[in-house]
Amino acid sequence: MITRTSNVARGSKAGCATGSGAAAHPVVLVEEDWRCPPPSVAGSVAGERIAVARWAQEPGDGREVSSRRDDRFCIVGISLTPATVRLQHGSNVIWDGPVMPGSIQITAPGESVSASYSTSCRVMHLFIEPDLLSRRYEEAEGALREPLGAIANPRVFRDVAVERLATALEEVNPVADASGRLFADSVCDAIVARLLTRAAERAPRTERQAAPLPAWRLRRALDFIETNLAQPIGLADVAASTGLTRMHFAAQFRSTTGYSPHAYLLRRRIEHAQVLLRSSTLSVLDVALSCGFGSHAHFTTVFGRMVGESPNSWRTRMLQGK
Repeated sequence: MITRTSNVARGSKAGCATGSGAAAHPVVLVEEDWRCPPPSVAGSVAGERIAVARWAQEPGDGREVSSRRDDRFCIVGISLTPATVRLQHGSNVIWDGPVMPGSIQITAPGESVSASYSTSCRVMHLFIEPDLLSRRYEEAEGALREPLGAIANPRVFRDVAVERLATALEEVNPVADASGRLFADSVCDAIVARLLTRAAERAPRTERQAAPLPAWRLRRALDFIETNLAQPIGLADVAASTGLTRMHFAAQFRSTTGYSPHAYLLRRRIEHAQVLLRSSTLSVLDVALSCGFGSHAHFTTVFGRMVGESPNSWRTRMLQGK
């Protein structure tokens, strides 16, 4: 027998509850409603953080579930166990049959999806803000694109690397304290990086060279970035300071400087972080926050990629005069 449940999420007003709890809890929480982040997880998502939850169906508990119109997140569903499922995206059936661990289905914000599970299963869901996807793509590829359309292709596919990362996160499932969040953030970032790599490999490339950015607009952009190094600014904010649209500004900025706007912003933030690491007693986490990074994990990853060693190692070497 298959029972039916549904979940409607419109922002934070209906369907999925929002909020946060003070008590420590595991990073990967139990998902009461399919593809709906638990309240304490939904309330913690901000800028650089990815929410993660797990949904399970017990043997013999055949169920039809649906979730639609959550405009906040791109949702990545990762099968942790073999299962038999019928998946429907809008009015289209996109899968009807067995899935293996590591099978992935991704939906863009606001899209409806439903599933009918006829076997037991465990599924991990990542809830990712669209702006975070764009920033991560730009960091990885060094160019602005809109990755949502590529990454959120609703078809089902399998990726062994993502399967291993999701399994590791489920098995460890640390408590959501500082170290636990660092571990979870690192794993989630690795999953997103893998998915964006796949999207980049499939993205069409354009060779047309954009016009250079006028000097006065460039100065406005650079001044805005310098003034807001510690703030969670995005491409739209920098573009607005010059009076251009996001896409026109990004193309012209890259044509003029050789950097994408986000790559330049990251470089300036890392240079500022090096000054603070060398000249202050702030902790690495406080340095990260003072330089506009939303998490210790993201700061450490970017610092290591640009500098070649961890912030702690670099600070120790500088203080020892090596």
